[in-house]
Amino acid sequence: MDSPPIDFSGERLVRLAPDRVLPLEPADRDYIASALDALHDAFRGQAPVPPPLGALPARALMRMLVDLRRLRAETPEQVEAKGRLAGAISVLQTTCVFTTELGKSRETRHDDPA
Repeated sequence: MDSPPIDFSGERLVRLAPDRVLPLEPADRDYIASALDALHDAFRGQAPVPPPLGALPARALMRMLVDLRRLRAETPEQVEAKGRLAGAISVLQTTCVFTTELGKSRETRHDDPA
Protein backbone atom coordinates (compact mmCIF):
# COMPACT_ATOMS: atom_id res chain seq x y z
CA MET A 1 0.00 0.00 0.00
CA ASP A 2 2.05 2.91 -1.29
CA SER A 3 -0.88 5.23 -1.75
CA PRO A 4 -0.79 8.46 0.26
CA PRO A 5 -3.10 8.73 3.26
CA ILE A 6 -6.42 10.41 2.69
CA ASP A 7 -6.48 14.05 3.76
CA PHE A 8 -10.00 14.27 5.18
CA SER A 9 -9.71 17.94 6.15
CA GLY A 10 -8.53 18.77 2.63
CA GLU A 11 -11.35 16.76 1.06
CA ARG A 12 -13.85 18.61 3.23
CA LEU A 13 -12.47 21.96 2.08
CA VAL A 14 -12.78 20.88 -1.55
CA ARG A 15 -16.34 19.60 -1.17
CA LEU A 16 -17.50 22.76 0.61
CA ALA A 17 -16.10 25.04 -2.10
CA PRO A 18 -18.70 26.06 -4.69
CA ASP A 19 -18.22 24.70 -8.19
CA ARG A 20 -18.26 28.13 -9.77
CA VAL A 21 -15.93 31.09 -10.14
CA LEU A 22 -16.07 33.31 -7.07
CA PRO A 23 -15.72 37.10 -7.05
CA LEU A 24 -12.45 37.36 -5.13
CA GLU A 25 -11.50 40.73 -3.70
CA PRO A 26 -8.41 42.10 -5.51
CA ALA A 27 -6.23 41.72 -2.39
CA ASP A 28 -7.38 38.11 -1.91
CA ARG A 29 -6.82 37.28 -5.58
CA ASP A 30 -3.35 38.82 -5.43
CA TYR A 31 -2.49 36.90 -2.25
CA ILE A 32 -3.52 33.54 -3.72
CA ALA A 33 -1.82 34.32 -7.04
CA SER A 34 1.43 35.31 -5.34
CA ALA A 35 1.37 32.13 -3.23
CA LEU A 36 0.91 30.03 -6.38
CA ASP A 37 3.67 31.96 -8.16
CA ALA A 38 6.03 31.38 -5.21
CA LEU A 39 5.27 27.65 -5.26
CA HIS A 40 5.83 27.47 -9.00
CA ASP A 41 9.16 29.27 -8.69
CA ALA A 42 10.36 27.24 -5.68
CA PHE A 43 9.20 23.83 -6.92
CA ARG A 44 10.24 23.92 -10.57
CA GLY A 45 8.75 20.96 -12.39
CA GLN A 46 6.59 19.93 -9.43
CA ALA A 47 4.16 22.82 -8.99
CA PRO A 48 2.01 23.77 -11.99
CA VAL A 49 1.98 27.14 -13.70
CA PRO A 50 -0.58 29.25 -11.83
CA PRO A 51 -3.90 29.34 -13.70
CA PRO A 52 -5.90 32.53 -14.30
CA LEU A 53 -7.89 32.78 -11.07
CA GLY A 54 -10.78 34.61 -12.69
CA ALA A 55 -11.56 31.58 -14.86
CA LEU A 56 -11.13 28.78 -12.31
CA PRO A 57 -14.06 27.52 -10.22
CA ALA A 58 -13.45 27.72 -6.47
CA ARG A 59 -13.65 23.93 -6.10
CA ALA A 60 -10.93 23.37 -8.70
CA LEU A 61 -8.75 26.05 -7.11
CA MET A 62 -9.23 24.55 -3.66
CA ARG A 63 -8.37 21.10 -5.06
CA MET A 64 -5.15 22.52 -6.50
CA LEU A 65 -4.19 24.23 -3.23
CA VAL A 66 -4.96 21.14 -1.14
CA ASP A 67 -3.02 18.86 -3.49
CA LEU A 68 -0.02 21.20 -3.42
CA ARG A 69 0.27 20.61 0.32
CA ARG A 70 1.77 17.21 -0.55
CA LEU A 71 4.93 18.80 -1.95
CA ARG A 72 8.04 18.01 0.09
CA ALA A 73 10.07 21.12 0.87
CA GLU A 74 13.84 20.64 0.88
CA THR A 75 15.23 24.17 0.61
CA PRO A 76 14.50 27.33 2.62
CA GLU A 77 12.83 28.86 -0.46
CA GLN A 78 10.54 25.83 -0.75
CA VAL A 79 9.71 25.92 2.97
CA GLU A 80 8.75 29.59 2.70
CA ALA A 81 6.67 29.07 -0.45
CA LYS A 82 4.88 26.07 1.02
CA GLY A 83 4.24 28.01 4.22
CA ARG A 84 2.19 30.55 2.27
CA LEU A 85 -0.12 27.78 1.10
CA ALA A 86 -2.03 27.64 4.40
CA GLY A 87 -2.80 31.34 4.12
CA ALA A 88 -4.01 30.99 0.53
CA ILE A 89 -6.27 28.09 1.54
CA SER A 90 -7.63 30.13 4.44
CA VAL A 91 -8.35 33.15 2.24
CA LEU A 92 -10.19 30.99 -0.30
CA GLN A 93 -12.09 29.13 2.41
CA THR A 94 -13.24 32.41 3.95
CA THR A 95 -14.46 33.64 0.57
CA CYS A 96 -16.27 30.33 -0.04
CA VAL A 97 -18.06 30.46 3.31
CA PHE A 98 -18.96 34.13 2.94
CA THR A 99 -20.31 33.64 -0.58
CA THR A 100 -22.32 30.57 0.44
CA GLU A 101 -23.84 32.32 3.48
CA LEU A 102 -24.58 35.44 1.44
CA GLY A 103 -26.43 33.28 -1.10
CA LYS A 104 -28.45 31.63 1.68
CA SER A 105 -29.32 35.05 3.07
CA ARG A 106 -30.54 36.25 -0.30
CA GLU A 107 -32.63 33.09 -0.78
CA THR A 108 -34.23 33.63 2.61
CA ARG A 109 -35.12 37.22 1.76
CA HIS A 110 -36.71 36.15 -1.55
CA ASP A 111 -38.75 33.49 0.26
CA ASP A 112 -39.99 35.94 2.91
CA PRO A 113 -43.59 36.94 2.05
CA ALA A 114 -43.39 40.16 4.08
